[in-house]
Amino acid sequence: MRNLITTIAGLLFATMPALALEPGGTVTGTIDGQEVELTVYAQQSDHGNSHISLYIIGEALGERGLGALALGAEWIGDLDGTFSHAEVSIENHANPLRIYFGEADEGLSFMLTSFSFTGNMLEINCRVAGVLTKMDRIGQKNPDPDDTLSIDLTFDAVLEKL
Repeated sequence: MRNLITTIAGLLFATMPALALEPGGTVTGTIDGQEVELTVYAQQSDHGNSHISLYIIGEALGERGLGALALGAEWIGDLDGTFSHAEVSIENHANPLRIYFGEADEGLSFMLTSFSFTGNMLEINCRVAGVLTKMDRIGQKNPDPDDTLSIDLTFDAVLEKL
């Protein structure tokens, strides 16, 4: 009888879906007031002991003449919602030497809503809002205050540790 119960329990557990986290995620919100739904590209997004890096792609960017969106944030000590640096950039297809860029030190708002660690995975939810300014890609020089993008985006992602 004990063997029968063990066998049935084993079969039940074997047929249940795995609960493992998979890298990737979604980004929703607005770019210049227009709704977007984008994808966190798992192969280029990760986390370390003191940073997160997200690489975002999606048709909603290409339709606006934009390329990939990148978000990076760094912290000191434990991840608690306080960031020493955060920045967002969006490539510009029309001029690959120029990007839209913003950082927390210049008014970009970066808020951590929730996070949890499971093994080498970081499940994170954050919101970034503010204005990105077009400037040189290398060195973030020569900003054009007349060419900006407003963003208000929520990131739900699972990142694998480097």
